[in-house]
Amino acid sequence: MVVRCAVFLAAACFGCLSGLCRLQSAEPRQLLYERDVQPLLETRCGKCHRDPLRKGDLDLLTMAGIRQGGESGEPLLADDPQESGLWQAIASEYMPPQDEPPLSAEERGLIQQWLAQGAPASETPPASPPPLNQHDVLPIVLLRCTTCHGPTRQDGQLDLRTPAAMRAGGQHGPALVPGDPDASPMIQRIESQACPPRELLLKFFVRRPSSAEVQTLRRWIAEGAVEQDIRPDVASDSPDPLVSDEDRQHWAFQPLRPITSGNSIDPFVAAAHHTQQLAFAPEADRDTLIRRCFFDLVGMPPTLEQWQRWHNDPDPRWYAHMIDALLASPQYGERWGRYWLDLAGYADSEGGTSADPLRPVAWKYRDYVIAAFNHDKAYDRFLLEQLAGDELVDYRHAEVVTQEMVDNLIATGFLRMGIDETGSRTMNFVPERLKVISDAITVVSSGLMGLTMECARCHSHKYDPIPHRDYYRFKAIFQGALDEHDWKSFQTRKLSLATPEHQQRVAAVNPPLEKELKRLTAQWKAAFAAVQLALLEHHYPEQSAADNSATLAALKVADNNRTLKQRTLVERLFVADLLPDDQQPPRVLQARAEVEQLDRQMKLLQRQLVPPLTIRALWDQGRPSPTYILRRGEHDKPAGLVGPGVPSVLTDGRTPFVVTPPFADANAEAADDDSDSGGPTGRRLAFARWLTSPDHPLTARVLVNRVWYHHFGAGLVKDLENFGRQSEPPSHPELLDWLAGDFVQHGWSIKRLHRLIMNSRTYRQSSQTSEEQLRRDPHNRWLSHMPIRRLDAEALRDSLLAVAGRLDLCGGGWPDSVSVDRQGQVTVDPTRDGNWRRSVYLQYRRTELPTQMDTFDYPQMGPNCLARNVSIVATQPLLMMNNAHIHELSQSLADRLLAAIPDGPQASAQRIEMLYRLALTRDPTAAEIAEAAQAVRELEAAWNGQTHLAWGTYCHTLLNSAAFIYVD
Repeated sequence: MVVRCAVFLAAACFGCLSGLCRLQSAEPRQLLYERDVQPLLETRCGKCHRDPLRKGDLDLLTMAGIRQGGESGEPLLADDPQESGLWQAIASEYMPPQDEPPLSAEERGLIQQWLAQGAPASETPPASPPPLNQHDVLPIVLLRCTTCHGPTRQDGQLDLRTPAAMRAGGQHGPALVPGDPDASPMIQRIESQACPPRELLLKFFVRRPSSAEVQTLRRWIAEGAVEQDIRPDVASDSPDPLVSDEDRQHWAFQPLRPITSGNSIDPFVAAAHHTQQLAFAPEADRDTLIRRCFFDLVGMPPTLEQWQRWHNDPDPRWYAHMIDALLASPQYGERWGRYWLDLAGYADSEGGTSADPLRPVAWKYRDYVIAAFNHDKAYDRFLLEQLAGDELVDYRHAEVVTQEMVDNLIATGFLRMGIDETGSRTMNFVPERLKVISDAITVVSSGLMGLTMECARCHSHKYDPIPHRDYYRFKAIFQGALDEHDWKSFQTRKLSLATPEHQQRVAAVNPPLEKELKRLTAQWKAAFAAVQLALLEHHYPEQSAADNSATLAALKVADNNRTLKQRTLVERLFVADLLPDDQQPPRVLQARAEVEQLDRQMKLLQRQLVPPLTIRALWDQGRPSPTYILRRGEHDKPAGLVGPGVPSVLTDGRTPFVVTPPFADANAEAADDDSDSGGPTGRRLAFARWLTSPDHPLTARVLVNRVWYHHFGAGLVKDLENFGRQSEPPSHPELLDWLAGDFVQHGWSIKRLHRLIMNSRTYRQSSQTSEEQLRRDPHNRWLSHMPIRRLDAEALRDSLLAVAGRLDLCGGGWPDSVSVDRQGQVTVDPTRDGNWRRSVYLQYRRTELPTQMDTFDYPQMGPNCLARNVSIVATQPLLMMNNAHIHELSQSLADRLLAAIPDGPQASAQRIEMLYRLALTRDPTAAEIAEAAQAVRELEAAWNGQTHLAWGTYCHTLLNSAAFIYVD
């Protein structure tokens, strides 16, 4: 709105000034670009917009550059001066930038007058545009033709991916005749609409070339189908004109500083305290530290045995030993693996607007992550496997598949966790594919590098020195695996790979189980249809049997493909289905019960299957199509050709990005066999090695900051995903660099980093604070005390299950299924023994998040989550007070107390003591015991002497307390 107003006012000024000029002089002086305007632009704009710098791909110091415009493709000149892009940038005060003085009224008037005169120049525009070359037409052919005439399908034995292949042609001869577009078969077939064939448009997700695209093809052929030796724009040993050394001075773009002072965290924090006139808070008491460490490392309170062990341990080093024990626990990987799954955007479904299909084996990536954390896999290796696991070991030509090969491919699921609708019947066009690629780039850039690169998809980054070009260089890194012109949907992008042992187990165990599943599935379908039919016959007796059958058939059609009649019929069924049980006949209720019983049987049987050989992986196909810069990010607005590269601001600007294909011998062998793919390109492997080089300015800083965030509730850098110029500087910059340097020097060990942080005086502080401390450090940026934090969704649910004695610690494998009731509440199905597993093992379908998890801020993953919201809303206490599952767990906790401590004179006090130890990790005070005993007596009276219900109510009250839901 501000920009529009500025343009409007400037236009008004333009009109007034023009009128004033006419009054003062009937014939104003004729201006020329070279004589009058170019000197002004050189002085005020030449710093950024001239060869070779050309910020925004814009050269204002030549008339040819002004006519060409910038990276947006919008013209700088227009017939109406007010529509001129040059004038709009000046009038809106977008240019010059804010750190430069604005143009004076006289300077603005000069440009206005020149534009009003038609932007005259002594240099005459070229009589004809320059000849086209192959890179003017290849983007069109890739977009419109190579689905049928490309890497996976070559109808008529015709490949159109290169001019040479076009000339060679197929079984009907060459596709083009240089110099004669009318005689060229490809033009004939396009203009007759024989190609792309009508019946294949939707099947292969292509659209016909536009008239402008056809004219470009015709002109290129008419000019002789010219090919030029145009090299992709990649980094070289020459200085980068778009990113300067000055741009690289930002602290996050600089290499880690070697910090020699201090050998622990505390001196850095103490130095900041001294500057801010602060001091450490007193050390927390033993029980507080036990509870804090358990939740931080394993996400649950200690068991009674664990609490007693560490509460009573006389060893002076008990605290360090406790941390070591927690890091060795299998529950550690489940807790910290969950944080990484957030970063990756883990979900058990694809997402989408009209459908949300399940990802049957996405959980293999979840288990890979948990195992990596438990084994303290070096972080650099962890990244290598996730970014380029398919390029680490040559599984294609291996005589025996090893577990390492399988794990490497499972790891690449990291790049496949975003929303992917490209398996649907209507959402697999190039724009949808580019969205999948964009999400993968966002996960990598923001999650691993702390850079927000998505702005550069459409234009050069407004704040950070990331040119438009660099985004597409970065995209080219992934082109061998994520190629919008050589696409595999989520339905086809999977591998079948397993060790011989795994294959044998599948063959031995699964066939009879699958046979039984098939039988139950048939019964379930019949029972489900019976429910629908019973609803229709009861609530719409006037509806014909044919319409009832049509309704059942319409349920099998995707909602966005149903006819109007089908939508009407299905809506009538849904209305009847949503009526409460007391308005349903016994026939419907009985049929629903049968469906639910069959559903439970199928889910339990599913969990007994040996996991299939299928892997949801990403792999390099070895045949990347050319990567072009897309103006404004639009798929049909290609510009310059680029090659793979990393953001220039993170390099010295004079070092090429070197890619070496792995498995060179195997590649040559494949080429000898006339294979279309010569093996992986090695682009992602080169990127992963660059990212994990010890001198990389961001990788270690970003990871260390994220670990710090999960321990303290805030990072040393506040914004976890943005270390760029707009981010707030680190609160303790030397501490951040010291931690990052130590992390790299000691083998990229995350467990060692935990020890370093948690053994510090800084971490062991209590949450006590004073008014003076709050005044000097209101947001705890200087770490003057330990913050109190609410349990996240997983920790809260797991803690409820643990204290109630209903937690199944069995890990890994198929996700635990969920059910959706008629009110839309999503609940987790219990295991065979009636308990529940940890929250990390739930099924997280994007449209069916478990209600309890969703209420306590489980993220939606769009595409990922780097820092969860911590909300305090009415639905949270309402769920904790009224949810039937919470009441069930409260009663289980009460039954646990009653079973452990029989009735007796001291039973009440002993039960209260046990309850506090289980739920709050401490002993109750004498006053708390007295108050609790009195409350239980009053509850027994209210429950007419039903002791177990009275204790259940008291347990429910304690589980709703802030002391249970928050960690001190």
